[in-house]
Formats: sequence, C-alpha cells, structure tokens
Amino acid sequence: MLLCLTSMIETFYLHLEFENKNGQWSINLPFLCTKCGVCCTLEDFLTAGEITGKPEEHPQIHAGNRVLFEELGKIFEVDEAKYDNYIANTPCPFLVNNACSIYEIRPGGCRLFPKTMFGMQTRDCPALTRFKKQRSALKKGKTCKETYLFTSEASSDPIKLTSFTEKQYSACLAKLKSRVGITDDELALFNHFNQKKK
Repeated sequence: MLLCLTSMIETFYLHLEFENKNGQWSINLPFLCTKCGVCCTLEDFLTAGEITGKPEEHPQIHAGNRVLFEELGKIFEVDEAKYDNYIANTPCPFLVNNACSIYEIRPGGCRLFPKTMFGMQTRDCPALTRFKKQRSALKKGKTCKETYLFTSEASSDPIKLTSFTEKQYSACLAKLKSRVGITDDELALFNHFNQKKK
C-alpha cells in the first residue's frame, strides 16, 4: 500500500551533507516505520516520558496508566529481577494489533523513535535495520556531516532543504536500489523529503 503524502508526515530523518570538488550538496533520508511493534515494550514505554494528553480529556487512559504503575510497583517490591524481566519482555499495554492505541497522545520518547536513548540501539527492528543499511549505502566512500532531525505536525520546523544535482540524486537512488533495496513506500517518502523547493 503506497503512502498518502498529502498530510504532514511525522517521522525521524537524517540530513546528509557532502562535499566534493564542485562544492557542497545534501540529501534527506527518512525513516519509514513499518509498525512491527519491536520498539513497543513496556520498558520502552516506561522510559519514553509522560503521556501527552490531559487527564481530564483522556480519563480512561490515565486511569489505566495509574493501575499499571501500581501493579508494577507491587512486582518491584517483591522481586526486582522479576520486575526487570517483566518490563523487558512485556509489550506496551497500549500496543493493540501492532499499532499504538494512544498514538495521538503517546509519550515524547515514543513519538521521536528511533531518535531516543533506546531507539538507535534497537537491533531487531527490520525498518531500523534497513534505515541503517540505507544510511551506510549513501555514505559509502564519502565524508559527510550527519544531522538527525524529526518532523511533525506539532513542530514548526519544515523539512530541511536539500541541494543536489539530478546526477547526485540519481546516484543516491541507484545506491539505495542496488545495495539495500528500496520499497515503493520508502521511495515515495524519500522523494517527498527531497523535493526541490520553488
């Protein structure tokens, strides 16, 4: 299913700035979450910060969260090792069918994934593994400056402008296609994040 790019895209992306004999050029590499749920463990949720929705606007969610913390407190009091194992191996209570049931009010750490303490170290997320391979393919043999960014409806920051020739853009696409592979959805997002501004 191809992405609909008519609305604001909320995602993490990498701005790569290269320098060659003809000057500087840059490209954006966006991260495309495939909703695998790997990052949605209870431990990750607990380190992600507060739910952003107000209690009076989301009373059931906040009530469920209070119950969760009370239950976790009891487990911790009885056996810290059991607590550590439990939170590391239990899915986030708000993960339903590999989708976040509180997506609009999810904590900041979840919102920024993979640009979090736990994010970039994640090894079993297929989308993040592909992103890292795509990053390596674009950088191979070149020195560049990397800036990790995030765009969202809540942010007033536009997508960072890029500067490249058609030849440079085609070379980037060729690397992504031949060295890693790029899905139709990833290609649509890549094109969106690298539109020439008029």
